[in-house]
Amino acid sequence: MVKSYEALMGSLGRSMFYRPERQRVRELLSRDARPKLLINGVEYPLFDVSMNGLSFLTPNGPQWPIGNTIDLELLLHEEPIYSGTAHVARIEPGPRGSRVGVGLMTGYLDLPEIRRRDDQKLLEEQMDRGAAGQLAKVPESYREKVTEILHFFQYYRRALDYHERRFRAEGATDSDLLAFAQRAFEALREPYFQLHREATLEALKFMSEREVLVAAKEYTETVLVPLTLDVPLNNRAYLKPMGYPGDYQVMLYYYNKSFEGDSVFAKVFHRIGIEHPLAHGVCTRKDYIVTLMEDEHDRVLAERGDACEFRVASLGCGPAREVSDYVAKRRTWPGRAIWTLIDQEEEALGVAFRACKREIGEWSSPGQLDLLNLSFVQMINEGVPLHDPESQDYIYCTGLFDYIKESRAQVLICALYDLLAPGGMMSIGNAIGPQDCFWTPEFLGDWSMIYRTREQVERLGARLPESAAIEVTAEPGNAYYFLNVRKTKGGLCA
Repeated sequence: MVKSYEALMGSLGRSMFYRPERQRVRELLSRDARPKLLINGVEYPLFDVSMNGLSFLTPNGPQWPIGNTIDLELLLHEEPIYSGTAHVARIEPGPRGSRVGVGLMTGYLDLPEIRRRDDQKLLEEQMDRGAAGQLAKVPESYREKVTEILHFFQYYRRALDYHERRFRAEGATDSDLLAFAQRAFEALREPYFQLHREATLEALKFMSEREVLVAAKEYTETVLVPLTLDVPLNNRAYLKPMGYPGDYQVMLYYYNKSFEGDSVFAKVFHRIGIEHPLAHGVCTRKDYIVTLMEDEHDRVLAERGDACEFRVASLGCGPAREVSDYVAKRRTWPGRAIWTLIDQEEEALGVAFRACKREIGEWSSPGQLDLLNLSFVQMINEGVPLHDPESQDYIYCTGLFDYIKESRAQVLICALYDLLAPGGMMSIGNAIGPQDCFWTPEFLGDWSMIYRTREQVERLGARLPESAAIEVTAEPGNAYYFLNVRKTKGGLCA
């Protein structure tokens, strides 16, 4: 099951002190669990649970002081699974209410048993409701579009497999098969994207109706997804071996733009996938950051002289192709450049380090790499423990904010602003909304993002000081907006 970016623990999960695992409700339970938390008989939205406690949301603010005792009951599938008392342990105010954490005073929550009961109920409901019950919730016009796409996949799988076997029998080389894949890719790319745009329009009709949306996603994942799992990009995004879809390997697929897969069909649809507008935008936003980094480096050299240090931080760096491309492009410069690469995955940092170090060594560039293995939980909840305040000349983040709600994004942006040196700039990327191409990631990849309009991206900087110079710009691929913030004078955000 996909985890939210706010729940990805990274290295934090290897803490030396044991603490009962805390899980978000949407990650622990099925879509049909319908958890209900009653406190003194009043229902509140459940946020997360652990063996010895839970937290919930209070839209109108907390009603109990810390240390107060409350009676609570937890229901799942309309059946009680826990009843007892708890004490209020913490209160976290937010812009739309508060999150209240409580510790259980009687009994405990057996999470594996709760998950087992949820699965058992899910099985019963699936058997009772059956395939016909699911199908009945899916709009007919959407089913028709999925059927059309299903035929598209099956027709070309059959055709491509047949001709691949024929060519192999005739002694075709790998180069011959690659040329065949290239020809098929050029023929199928536009027809597929037309279907994908039409499916997006159908999905837009029910995106705000949760029950219909859930049924439509389940239907799509039942009918179409199994046909795409031999396509490397689709397999990686949908199965999420690192817990989330857009990991460093997916980014490398986008950057490499090659034909990957064990069959011509897999190669063709892998290549089509990395031509998706959002995937193409990953490459154009990378080039955009390289250009901004060059401009900021020139600015620092002009202001502080040839012996200066140019400090850059990349948040959620992934493979950090921006840095290796920058070094390959510029090769050398006066002074020294220091890049701090931050990611929650050690594998991603390893890939980034090797690629960047290779370019630095190739050109004997005056550059230094600092790596910081920091979980997304820590980034969002605690900020970024990076050197001293006002120590960075340029900070950028290309993808993380696609998954962070507005209030938390504003807090993190303020923390990043505090790390900027006077005159420095940060660039925060976010997928452009509304989207006419979200169907493929959302329905085929189970890859949900927060698509923001220009006004919504600008609002991410609402807590910054009035002295901050804010501009929202679309990168050249027109798939991602960037909130570019210049720190015109010294001082901290809060």
